[in-house]
Amino acid sequence: MTLRQSLLATTVALGLLAGCSRNATQNQPAESGGTPSAPAQPMPDEAIKPAEEPPSGGTAAGAPAVPGTPTERGPAVFFVKHSGVRCMAAPCPTYNASRADRPNEDPLPVTDVDLSALPMSEEKRAGLLEATMHAGIKVEATVETVPNAGPAGAATVLRVSKLVQ
Repeated sequence: MTLRQSLLATTVALGLLAGCSRNATQNQPAESGGTPSAPAQPMPDEAIKPAEEPPSGGTAAGAPAVPGTPTERGPAVFFVKHSGVRCMAAPCPTYNASRADRPNEDPLPVTDVDLSALPMSEEKRAGLLEATMHAGIKVEATVETVPNAGPAGAATVLRVSKLVQ
């Protein structure tokens, strides 16, 4: 095995271990002449940590904390946009949710957007998720962290209660 093949094999193995990659608007050509690739970006530490519990020992909703149950945060208005992240292991931070009242904060990586509370057909819900890939959507929602949701760890679910214009 040549040095170039060893380096390529190591790079591929590390890429598979990373699990996620981000689609960039400016793709760089691969050295091997294959398909373009984009550099992987690490997830912020905030996305990995579960939500902090109130000092009373319960969840934000007031229920006692039980291992394996989701932890919730209060409702807020978010601007949701597709992140461009593609993963090999679930849960994957597919969306970015930015607080409308805090435009200078970094967006929250979100693994799922739950639109089931909205009174609309499945086609319209699919259309809303498609809109996140282009302009994004503005919603009122709560953030829920589900520990051990898959091989990649905890999931961050945005539970949408209504659309905001």
